[in-house]
Parts: sequence; structure tokens; C-alpha cells
Amino acid sequence: MSIKKVYIHSARKALAFLDELACDNEDFIFRGHSDPKYRLVNTWQRERKIPHEAWMSDIDEALTKYKVGLQKLGLASFDHNSRFEAMEHGRHHGVPTPCLDFSYSPYVALFFAFNEVRTEYGLKKKKYSVIYALNVRRLAAHWARSHSHVNNFNETFQAFMNPDKSAFDNGFPADHLQFIPLPGSKNPRMQRQIGAFIYDTLNYQYRNVKDLEEFIEQLKEVDVHDGTTVQAGKPTMYKIFINQTCTGNIFQRLELMNMTGGYTLQVETFSGVKCWQRCKLPEFAPQI
Repeated sequence: MSIKKVYIHSARKALAFLDELACDNEDFIFRGHSDPKYRLVNTWQRERKIPHEAWMSDIDEALTKYKVGLQKLGLASFDHNSRFEAMEHGRHHGVPTPCLDFSYSPYVALFFAFNEVRTEYGLKKKKYSVIYALNVRRLAAHWARSHSHVNNFNETFQAFMNPDKSAFDNGFPADHLQFIPLPGSKNPRMQRQIGAFIYDTLNYQYRNVKDLEEFIEQLKEVDVHDGTTVQAGKPTMYKIFINQTCTGNIFQRLELMNMTGGYTLQVETFSGVKCWQRCKLPEFAPQI
């Protein structure tokens, strides 16, 4: 099993554990959920139960309607000819996209995991927020082993870690998993959040798994041979459950680092207004 679950009941131990992962030079990225019931599912997969196929144009259609709406409002803040920039921008303004955002900073993930959490005094049942710590190099190695021959393992590995700029020129790849290491140059919000993305259109029905989280959970860890001994392989992802009684102490530390809502959640152009509230999107988009 390539997900290791860790339960922590103090802010000090949680920060120490996350610091160790972040400083381990193993390419961890982090994501926070305030409810442990939430899973690693992007907004496109939540809204569309049919797996994306190469012939489908529905993602393009959703983003085209989004861009048309922005232009009608006079809000053209990214390159409308770039599928990646449209997908990234739409992701942060309410449009379902096949992107799941992470951060290189565990503190950003902590903010989102505990933002709006309210602890109830006298409650006996323990409640947890969750931090996902995903080792993208290990995920890339698993992807390369299953999608390449021995001769081009490194090529597949590097393509996963460093996507070609033309990756979205001809549409949105189907049944595909891809690490996107950097946000677009015109996305200051994701730059402030030290963000990265996992592009995910995998056909989980075909693989007989529920979602990306179960897909990672079923990966087999690879033992490490150093010539004389064999060490057990490390998990691809840690799922860290942090007791919500730590909320006050965690925000005390985050505020010292200026990791507040005013900095982390600020929207660059739209004054907090989600664009899909004023644009005509397809029926599967959120409605109010």
C-alpha cells in the first residue's frame, strides 16, 4: 500500500512532521482538506461522471464559454489562446477543470485544512483535518514503469515531471496523469500559494478504482537495493490526520508567517466574485 496514514494530536508535532517532509529534498507537494471525507478528486470529476475521452470537446466548450463571459465583462487577464492558462484560471474561479491544486508549502496546505474550522468545546468525538503529502518523484516513477519500456523509462519519467509546453495544443489529453510544476505567469494567486497541479483524466472505471487516492493507494512500493542490503520502499503519499483541537495553536504559528486569508485567498482581479456567477456556462457548472 503506497499511502501511509499518520494521526497527530498536537500542533507542535504536526508542524515538525510536515517540516521534515518539506525539507527532505524528495519533492513533496501538499494539499489540505478540512474534512477527512473529502478525497483527491478534481472538480471536473466531481461534476462529470463520464470519463474524459480524446474525442470529447466538453472541457474546451466549458472554458470557451468562460472566456466569452470574461470578454463580455471586460476581464481578460490571461492568454485566451492558451488551454493551460484558461484551465488554470477557470480552476480558481469556479469552473470545473481536470486539475487538482497542491502547494510546495505545507503551511499553505495547513491554512486550507483549518480555514473555517470551528472547534466545539465538550465534544468527545475527535475531529480531524487532513494534509496530503504527495511525493511526485515516486508517483512519476510508478507512472514511468507502467507506461514505458526499459529503454525509455527516463524519458517518460521526465515527461511526467516536466510537461512539454505544447502538451495542451491539440486538446486535453484523455486517460492521462501529469504533474504541472509551476503556475502560469499571470496567476499571482497560485504564485502566492507556491502552487503546483496534478492534471488528472484517468479512466478509473476501467482501472476498477474509485479515484486518484485509491489509485495511489494500490501502487506497490519498490524496495531499495544498495548492493548489500534491501530497504523497504517508502510510501508515495502520506495522509496526515491532525486533530482539530490544534486549530488555535496552528493559526498562531501561521499568522507569524503572514499565512492569513488576506494573503492566501486574495483574488487578483475579481474582488472575490466568482466569474461563473456572471457567465453562462454548461449545465454541469455550479449554479446559484
